[in-house]
Amino acid sequence: MDDAQEDEFRHSGLYLRSLREQAGMTLADVADRAGVDPSWLDDVERNGTYGLVYSEICNLVRATQPPRPAWWDEGYEHDLNLGPNAVVGPLSPSQQEYWARIEAVRAEIRHHYERGRRASA
Repeated sequence: MDDAQEDEFRHSGLYLRSLREQAGMTLADVADRAGVDPSWLDDVERNGTYGLVYSEICNLVRATQPPRPAWWDEGYEHDLNLGPNAVVGPLSPSQQEYWARIEAVRAEIRHHYERGRRASA
């Protein structure tokens, strides 16, 4: 692995730490929600995500966010990461309702991080 790749993996660990800090959560909080050992998470934050698979990284990011609503299933997770104008053209009433529900979850995640930043300031 070259230095650029190492820096990228290290940066991703710092990114995970920044999300945790923005959420106002401790290492133990995130580790508990992610189902991982706090010392392992500390190592990931300090040394990066080399050796982790995408789903493990997603699990750590999601652990810094509020729990999803009861109606949520994993299929929604992809749409959550699309922009607010992801669908072009007229939407049916059911499509409008669907995207409004996705936006409500997205807004709750934003508020969660904002509350965490204010609490840690």
